[in-house]
Amino acid sequence: MARIQKRRRFKNQFQSAAKEVNVIKIFRSFTLTVLSLLLIIAIFPISALADEGFTPRLTAPSTSNSYYNKTLNVFSQTGYGMPNCTAYAYGRIYEITGEAPKITRGNAGSWYSINKSNGYYSYGQEPQLGAIAVWSNHVAVVEEIDGDTVTCSQSHWRSTYFDTVTFTNGDSHFGQKFYGYIYACEDYFASLENDGEDEVKNQTYKMEKSPFKTAKITTGEQFSGVDINSYLTVDEEQLANSVLLQPPIG
Repeated sequence: MARIQKRRRFKNQFQSAAKEVNVIKIFRSFTLTVLSLLLIIAIFPISALADEGFTPRLTAPSTSNSYYNKTLNVFSQTGYGMPNCTAYAYGRIYEITGEAPKITRGNAGSWYSINKSNGYYSYGQEPQLGAIAVWSNHVAVVEEIDGDTVTCSQSHWRSTYFDTVTFTNGDSHFGQKFYGYIYACEDYFASLENDGEDEVKNQTYKMEKSPFKTAKITTGEQFSGVDINSYLTVDEEQLANSVLLQPPIG
């Protein structure tokens, strides 16, 4: 009888230890998952979400597209619709951001000074996706950037309805003076980044809750009725059986 009691006691101790080992494995797995997530964020910055939220336009918009016709386009509404570079740039920015652009007047060459004097958008000499490239008599929208190569979509006053152009230096394009880029989509991309950061934080919080809740359950009646063999690997199960089958000492 004493030997049976010792055997049962030994079995219970082994099962309790195995359960705690399982909880440690869960916690260790969770820790590795969180560290991996943080590593991914460090290697691939959240700013990459801007690229994911941007689809380059390399083909002409249809005449029924509201961003480019009289439905939403102020240049089209006032008789200066496509083919026209300003009407196209206005419609393209509207299409990307979903908000009406702040520049609503002027010929192409005046857009840079209009934007600067009114403080509508930030501006500079470095290309960005969705930026408006401005020359002395033309505007276009940046669609792709590959190293030093920039591809823009555009339209031409009373000429080509739509086409794209690729260049490495804005000063050499069209034989016109290049003023720079208007970053009309910058706020839109920033909002995408903020949304992405919030999503990562929420996912991390959700991941944190479950393992700690599990870690509280280590011993006691919470494990009654649990088949420990279902949590063991083949080697652990063989070890358990070999130990339990050995006669107790004494």
